[in-house]
Amino acid sequence: MTGAALTYFCAFYWLISVGLLVISSIATLVQPWVCEKRARRTDQPPVSVVLPLKLLEPGFEGAQTTALEQDYPHFDVTASAVEERSPAIDEMRKIFARFPKIKSRIVHSTARFAASPKVDNLYTPFMDAEHDIIFMKDSNVFLEPDDVAQTMRHLNDDVGLVCAIPLAVNPRNVAAHVEAAIVNGPHGRMLFLSAALGYGFGVGKIMLFRRSDFLRAGGFGAIAHTVGEDNAMAKAMRKIGLQSIFSHRTVRQELGTRKLRDVYHRQLRWSVIRRDDELLSFVLEPICQALPTFLAALAAAPLVGFSPLTGVLASAVLWFSLETILSLAKGWGASPAAPVIFLLREAMMLAVWIHAWTTNRIVWADNAIDARSGGRDDLPPPLANKEG
Repeated sequence: MTGAALTYFCAFYWLISVGLLVISSIATLVQPWVCEKRARRTDQPPVSVVLPLKLLEPGFEGAQTTALEQDYPHFDVTASAVEERSPAIDEMRKIFARFPKIKSRIVHSTARFAASPKVDNLYTPFMDAEHDIIFMKDSNVFLEPDDVAQTMRHLNDDVGLVCAIPLAVNPRNVAAHVEAAIVNGPHGRMLFLSAALGYGFGVGKIMLFRRSDFLRAGGFGAIAHTVGEDNAMAKAMRKIGLQSIFSHRTVRQELGTRKLRDVYHRQLRWSVIRRDDELLSFVLEPICQALPTFLAALAAAPLVGFSPLTGVLASAVLWFSLETILSLAKGWGASPAAPVIFLLREAMMLAVWIHAWTTNRIVWADNAIDARSGGRDDLPPPLANKEG
């Protein structure tokens, strides 16, 4: 590529990246209204709420309690763990004891067939759930009292899976602020844009679906091969003609304090999953990132009479200002350290994207696993005849 061609390519890249920033910011603002207009269901059928357990993290008690405080006419709650005893199980028993009127139980999931430990953990509660409609919630997610009811509004006849866009809140140290900037920043904007356009995919913080649809789509055989089980479920639903969509509601994930190393490995895990399951979107991810756009501005600025340094500084001010305005408009707030957090976030995201090209080793719940290990072909026998 000649020098002139490279300059024009960088200018085109800059226009696409900044245009996507503007469009996704607008979509983030209008998505709740747009998606709520599509919610058509009015009845409230019985629901089985499933809570997979692993670690007893800060905020566990508050997050899990919100699952039992739902303003919904008929639901039961099952917590599951692959361990027979753990601090998380002990805490869950105490929480259940405070809600004696709600039918609840803790099950030991003994399945060992999937690439993801989470899928093994979900086998027993999914297959043995009392009701056909299942609402799964991760242990670090906080629900509003009407979240099950509001999510149910989206489970129409042509919908197989309803998820919610996570919102990172209450970061209390630098690493947590970096994670919040990633979750609520580029990643969040792309999810809001997808949702506003009516397109969804699996994001497993919460998932609402019919077990009968899940089994018809291949059941655990369709998700056992990957550590990205949420997106695999969405793909399986699409194969039987059912949409996967996002609710108009976000779900809160309280961060508290984090370790920078853990944030990096968590982002790497998700990036490797996207590489394996959504290669095109993974390849295009740098378009959503600021640093590659700043490099493009460095090369393209002379085309409009700016010096390279002026091009970079103007791009940085534009990008950071738009993100700050969006955050304030959404009520997410802005930290005085936001400029530093912004730079740390961009450096981490680019490093994670490059790293994801070269590794299959990821960390899940403090355990290192191979993202391409695949699941076993021998699924456990059905627990009961529960086709719907």
